[in-house]
Amino acid sequence: MKNNKKQGRCPFSPLTLLAALLLIGGMLAIILPVLKWDAEVSAEAGEYEQLREQNRQAEARETVEEETQNQHAAPPVSLAEEGLPVQQSESAVGEQAMVDLSAYLAQNPDFVAWLRIPGTNVDYPVVQTDNPDYYLNHTFSGKQSVVGTLFSLADADYAAPGRNIAIYGHHLRSSGEKMFTSLMRYKNPDFYEDNKTVVLDSLYRHSEYTIFAVVNMKVGDWEPSRTVFSGDAAFMAFVNRAKSESLYDTGVEVGADDHILTLITCDRSYAGKEGRLVILAVER
Repeated sequence: MKNNKKQGRCPFSPLTLLAALLLIGGMLAIILPVLKWDAEVSAEAGEYEQLREQNRQAEARETVEEETQNQHAAPPVSLAEEGLPVQQSESAVGEQAMVDLSAYLAQNPDFVAWLRIPGTNVDYPVVQTDNPDYYLNHTFSGKQSVVGTLFSLADADYAAPGRNIAIYGHHLRSSGEKMFTSLMRYKNPDFYEDNKTVVLDSLYRHSEYTIFAVVNMKVGDWEPSRTVFSGDAAFMAFVNRAKSESLYDTGVEVGADDHILTLITCDRSYAGKEGRLVILAVER
């Protein structure tokens, strides 16, 4: 009987194989640059993890020192037992000790503060500069990088403090959340409810803020980094505009005597290159 089956023949035609190879090549051409970018961003952002560890160690030392001071300031047992009034030192009553930030100032003379948002990846040093273009593509140590550094403009008043302190940072499209990428989460009101506190330790003071507005805007719509106001009315007009344009109502009140913190990053999902996401918080 004659066997009609042809042995060893490839089930795919040359054209099919060529098409498959071209498809795989095209996918690799797209994926490999993305993977390379992601690896570079992760490596360059590693500098900030070292700075975070340095900050954690400094905070741990300050906590131990504060606890030791509080123990020394404790009243004699006999006085406490007898119910007599006891005068405590200021450090014993609960003033939060400032973390020593001088080490960062020694590393970079532009350093002004450390910004942290519990519940997010935001945990970075902040510089103050009259050359923002430099810090858009240089890390805290001065290494050229797309990661950049969080920065405030020269007119931000950290010492007084001013009515509005604005901080800029990158929104990086990469795996993980680096720099100000975590701020995108605040477009979801459910995330806001559990993560509304912002902590700022500057060279001058420790401050905690509560987020009161989350705003999408385009460059030129208004100036969220404004620091100078002609008076209370102008300041409240600024605050009320932010609240009216917020993606949702937070219910947080802001008064004419308050101080606010404004965080600004890109948001291409809103208006392409002109899109911005602005997070505004009031000091508590």
